[in-house]
Formats: sequence, C-alpha cells, structure tokens
Amino acid sequence: MLKEQGLRISTALKQIGIGRSSYYSWLSPQKTAPRPASVQRLTESERTAIIAYKQQQPHLSHRKISGYLRAENIWVSATSCYRALKSLGWVSAADNLREAPWKQPHYEPFAPNQIWGEDWTGLLIAGLRYYLLTIIDCFSRYIVAWGIVPTVTHREVRQLLILGYLSQNIDTRKDKPLLRADRGSPNMAKKTRRLIAELEMLLSPSRSHRPTDNSRQERWYRTVKQEEIYCCPEYPSELTARHSVATYIEEYNEQRPHQALWNFTPAYVHRCGNKSIIWNQYRQQVLYAKERRLNFNRSQPGLFLPSAQTNTF
Repeated sequence: MLKEQGLRISTALKQIGIGRSSYYSWLSPQKTAPRPASVQRLTESERTAIIAYKQQQPHLSHRKISGYLRAENIWVSATSCYRALKSLGWVSAADNLREAPWKQPHYEPFAPNQIWGEDWTGLLIAGLRYYLLTIIDCFSRYIVAWGIVPTVTHREVRQLLILGYLSQNIDTRKDKPLLRADRGSPNMAKKTRRLIAELEMLLSPSRSHRPTDNSRQERWYRTVKQEEIYCCPEYPSELTARHSVATYIEEYNEQRPHQALWNFTPAYVHRCGNKSIIWNQYRQQVLYAKERRLNFNRSQPGLFLPSAQTNTF
C-alpha cells in the first residue's frame, strides 16, 4: 500500500518496521529442501510411552515424564517429550506456576540510606553461641551498625536500629530508609514494628526461605565468615571477639576494595553517594593506566606496538 503511494521500498519497509532481508526472503521462492529426518528421532515405542504417560497422568510436565521414563529404562530427553506432546497440543500453559524470581521487581537503591538490610549470624565465644547483628546499606555495602549479643530478641534488634539511625543522622533526612529483614520473631515483634513506625521507616519483610531477598546482607556474612569468623573458630572472650570484629569491620568499610563497587571501598561510595561519579572515576583511572602502559611500552627498544590504543586492560 505504501509502495502504491510512490514511496521507495526501503522507505516503506522502514515505516512498517520490516527489514529488507526479511522482505526479499519472502519474495524469493523457497530453495531449501526439507530437512531430512534425524537418525536420532524417537522410535514409535518411545513416542507411545510418552503419550501413554501423559494420558494416565495429565498433570505431569514433559520434564517429569522424561524422568519417569528414564527410571523405566526408556531414555528420552525432556525436549523430545516436549516435541511429542506439543505436536498433539498437549503442552499445558504455565499460568498457574510461580513466576521466576528474577522476573519480579526488586529493590535497587540509587543513593545511600535508602534501603538497609538487617540480619544476624552465629559465632562461638568461649564455647558459647553468640550472634553478630549487622545493618548494611544496600547502596554502598557499608556496615551502618553492628553488635555482638548472646541472644537475639526484639530488644537487640531495636537497639541496633537506634544505633544505625543515630550514626547516620537519619532524623535530619526527609526520606527514611526502608528496612529489609527476614520474618524472624525479633523482626516481626510488635515492639520492633512500633519502633520502626516511630522512626518513620518502612519494614519490608523478605519471603520465607528466600535468602536472595536480602542478598547483599547474606553476601556480607559470607565475606565476614570467610575472612574473620572462620579464621578464629572460637573467640576466647567477648571482649576479644568485639575487638577483632570491630577491627575487621573498620577495614571492610574503609580499606577493603569491593569488587561490586569497581574496587572502591564501601565507605568511599557511601560518602560519595553517586555511582555515576564513581563509574566515571573508574573509567578515567582505566584510561590513564592504559595510556601510561602504552607510552612506557612504546619507549622500549625493539618492541613494535600499533599506534591505535588497544582495548586490553
């Protein structure tokens, strides 16, 4: 229709959103011969077994049918089961299944003190079990507040929240942090919820058996366990444990490069408060390192280098 109006074919195809290669492939006759049947195609007995299983148990998916058939020494892949069932229109819709977790919206802060993660993990002190409570800023991975306690109740959680609230001067901020925590009784207690409401914060409970809902807090615990707690399987005293953990957290915040932060420290990112600035600084440092290396290598005798800057780093 557009062509009849005097438009060029390329212009018409561009307006309707069709590529030129697709258009001309439609015009040209099909020159390719039909694909020959695969030598690995299902046998008639295997196809019959798949269909019989689906008829007997319609609720089974193609993957489960493949697994059950393998237990009966009928080795068919899940893909082959899917194709056999799809040819008969027996592939059920997945509307009743839970959506993949990575397709659901998740929280991603763009500034410090927007989202906090709170949790606790265990450690041994003089043969007794203690707990390390921490609040981490999900933007910068900065440890906002922490404590070592012999038990975890609503009292310890509230004290931790107040410590983080005061240390970051949240009372002077218009927007208060959102607290990401699991559904443990200390977090869900009435007094804890009341304190969160009084501090004008929001509580966002994670889903049950979903550590990925508070992934940055869990990743921090993996780091502190590997680099601090597991290095000292049992602290001799509570005072020693507090001093050792405090030293590590200070190093983690102020000195330890964080790979997820382009090897800047959490404290630096927390103070900067803008990852666009951090990214530009990182790129400038990379380009400076490339240029310095290139200039040095060019000055070496007998070493041939192209004039254009390479992408190697």
